[in-house]
Amino acid sequence: MDTLYDIPNFVSIDQGLACAGQPSPEHFPLLTQAGFQAVINLATSASSGHLPDEPELCARSGLEFTWLPVAWDAPTVEDYRAFERWLDANRGRKVLVHCAKNWRASLFCAVYRVVNEGLDPLKARDSVLEVWEPDAVWTALARQVLTQSCELSGDDPTFIF
Repeated sequence: MDTLYDIPNFVSIDQGLACAGQPSPEHFPLLTQAGFQAVINLATSASSGHLPDEPELCARSGLEFTWLPVAWDAPTVEDYRAFERWLDANRGRKVLVHCAKNWRASLFCAVYRVVNEGLDPLKARDSVLEVWEPDAVWTALARQVLTQSCELSGDDPTFIF
């Protein structure tokens, strides 16, 4: 029988947050059984394993679904900010953040945890490196978001990402 850990690159971050690659249709009922309430997909329709019927699969399993497609080769700060607003609104619920391989999802979750929850940037980077090594495009995005956030909060923008 499948488990949540059969979802590609599934990572349980805390009691209310997990990130992963693309779940298969049989994983959505398992998410519900595990107490998940909402799913956000950061992959595009061109991503590997895309499920065009994912909104219906989630609805049948009692999961709220949000699709926020983030272009792999051109992620933007506004993509991240839209994700941040979604996660802020859903942080009191048990949610899964996913994309095709958990590359977008793991990086967005790590940056969110640094900016909004005070996670040490080195620990955040380590959590991403457990899944993948961000390329120059994704590293630049993380640094841009972190720098902007540090400027707004007055924190020291020294970090490794």
